Amino acid sequence: MPRLATAQMAPQAAAHVLNATLMLRSADGRDRFLGSGFVFGRNDRAVTNAHVVGKAAQVVVVTQGGARIDATVIAVDQQRDLAVLQLATPHDAVLQPASGVAVGQGVFATGAPLEAAFTLTQGIVSALSRQIDPTQPIGYLQHSAAVNPGSSGGPLVDAAGDVLGINTRISDGSRFFVGIAYAVPVADVSDFVARGPLPEHPPLGVQLRPLVPRIKAALGYDGTGALVEQVQPDTPADLAGVRAGDILTMVDDHAITTPGDLAFALAQAGAEVRLTVWRKNQALMLEVSRVAVQSDITPATPQQVQRRDQYKLTDMGLILDPDGTIRAVVNQGAGFFAGLTGGDRIVAINGTAIADLPDDWTRNYTFDSAVLLRISLPDGATRHYLLDPWEDGPALRLASGANVLDKEVVSFD
Repeated sequence: MPRLATAQMAPQAAAHVLNATLMLRSADGRDRFLGSGFVFGRNDRAVTNAHVVGKAAQVVVVTQGGARIDATVIAVDQQRDLAVLQLATPHDAVLQPASGVAVGQGVFATGAPLEAAFTLTQGIVSALSRQIDPTQPIGYLQHSAAVNPGSSGGPLVDAAGDVLGINTRISDGSRFFVGIAYAVPVADVSDFVARGPLPEHPPLGVQLRPLVPRIKAALGYDGTGALVEQVQPDTPADLAGVRAGDILTMVDDHAITTPGDLAFALAQAGAEVRLTVWRKNQALMLEVSRVAVQSDITPATPQQVQRRDQYKLTDMGLILDPDGTIRAVVNQGAGFFAGLTGGDRIVAINGTAIADLPDDWTRNYTFDSAVLLRISLPDGATRHYLLDPWEDGPALRLASGANVLDKEVVSFD
């Protein structure tokens, strides 16, 4: 039986989990920090999040002991945000799946939050099977162990050091931990490692709205289901005869009570799906044909990603006066994210004083790798700023609150 929140992790178990935890860094020569991961199931395989590895085909994993191991991304499941790595050298610490989980159970998270390597935090399981994206068939574990950017891909374990899940997200709309964190359950991780990613199907082509009491009253309907808001033309739903205004009540034998139920039902369905809809006070059964799309489990190689060869300072969002003073900084540009602001003055570029640069440098200075600016600040202090437009920035996320099932319309198109 899972231990309750009073359980503590023995030092030996903590040491083992931290030894199996990995930091992921880029293998592109820039050694960028990517996130966390852990050795799972066997000593030459590791798992992490798909968003941690991105489009990379190769990464470097770093162990607690400082060893650097080359790793190949061999499988990716974008729906469940999971990736499997093949390690070039086996590692001596391996984590295994836990046998069960319960609300109130004490849990522990390891990883590199804010790049603080091999950190262990403690919390409890707050909820089971929390669907935070109604278009995805994932029931996350919600827990309260502190995680932050950089924790993604690290393990969530019980007091014995067995894996309960893989830390993936914090509450949407929050940049840092606010007491709500989400982990993909270990059952999904094990299923992915054993069988590969979820099959991809063409979008059903519907948008659904929750049947709130006022809508049900307006329609004179007292059952359950989700209201079809819109049907996209020439999609499986459209070809099957689904219409806006229908109430979707069943998918095969699965009852629909919220829009998010559709994702779970479709995940268990085959190429032929039977939809039950309520239209004009009667139930209709519609047959939908979905042709599976071959899932691309081979990540894009770096050569497949277009890379711009050169930039100018003006491309960095800097509006410059002839003497190098920054008159203004464009929001969302590289200069903005680096921390530059109006009134700063460039005094040197890559160690060369601006007096030694061509007269038109503010308009035409180009660079093909990261550029180091020496800046004179308005208060007279001097500081260096590194601008690297090739650096991958953090992905923006939609702010949606703790549970996106509260949103009005859910799109399956």
